[in-house]
Amino acid sequence: MSSNKRNTGSRLLALFMAAGLLLAACGDDTTDTPPGTGSPSDGAKEPATLKVALDWFPNPDHVALYYALDNGFFDDQNLTVEFKTPSDVTAGLKLVARNQFDLSIFYQGDMFFAAQEGLPVIAVGSLIPQPLNSLMALSDSKVQGVDTVKGATIGVAGLPFDDAILDTIRKSQGLSKDDVKSVNVGFDLVPALLSKQVDAAIGTYFNIEGIHIESETGQPPVIVKMEELGVPTYDELIVVGNSERLQSDAAYADAVSRFLAALVDATAAAQADEPGSIASMKANTEYTDEEIGAMVPDTLPLLSSTEGLPTGCFSLDNWGIFGDWMVSEGVIDEAVDPTTIATNDYLPGC
Repeated sequence: MSSNKRNTGSRLLALFMAAGLLLAACGDDTTDTPPGTGSPSDGAKEPATLKVALDWFPNPDHVALYYALDNGFFDDQNLTVEFKTPSDVTAGLKLVARNQFDLSIFYQGDMFFAAQEGLPVIAVGSLIPQPLNSLMALSDSKVQGVDTVKGATIGVAGLPFDDAILDTIRKSQGLSKDDVKSVNVGFDLVPALLSKQVDAAIGTYFNIEGIHIESETGQPPVIVKMEELGVPTYDELIVVGNSERLQSDAAYADAVSRFLAALVDATAAAQADEPGSIASMKANTEYTDEEIGAMVPDTLPLLSSTEGLPTGCFSLDNWGIFGDWMVSEGVIDEAVDPTTIATNDYLPGC
């Protein structure tokens, strides 16, 4: 995969690298109006600007965001929204913590790291409410499922989650560390698969890399999803805000609530308008038209919760289970109260 296309190995990168980016603020209103209740005057939708850091370059996982932008959903909320890929895509949480961005699209797992570091960030809504990461192999690989990983070499990006997923796989199959080896290929997961440097890879998204590999080889790859590997369910991509600003700045809290309301409405509209969703992503990504034509239809159903939750809403119980799995696999040192890193308070309908 070329460097200007998304490589999902980077999606679960640890954070905390600085990036010199400009400050973008929502407003100066610091009245005592409760968070999410809007302007302290007459409740009108005051104009606001939100600068949103993306987790990676624009791709079909962002379809609801760009559908909202292109079809006036943010305009309806009197919001001016700018999506930007930071020069350091691993720093999304720190950029929000420093108020250099108003919101960030990031990963659930990293919120637990942020809690340990004491960053003032909180997840306010789910963009992709189910796992997209997978164990992926070429159609002719020796790995044809989780029960065929013995003796295989698995490509990883060198992230803490990689080892946790591999350990979960080994345990499920009663295998030792020597039975399933791993090779750190950095962000070159797809090239490592296509060159057969590895038998399979972890860190590949089935709705993106799976389709890209099929376009390259003419054959759909073998895909084993996280739930089949024994990894607890989680929200792949989330919307993150600054927890301190949400409490102290009523205008910011109101703008975040309106952003989420627009996103909820746009998600439903995008799912009902596949041609329009494809057109929106074709205009905002560097994937080929053919790839977008296949990726977007596969992605639209993934914007809905598999458990029937309203669009954007979190299951904090599931967050707790995922955190416990992280502790059991040694990814984090101690349990984190999910209510300190995620909230449904700014979403309509939760």
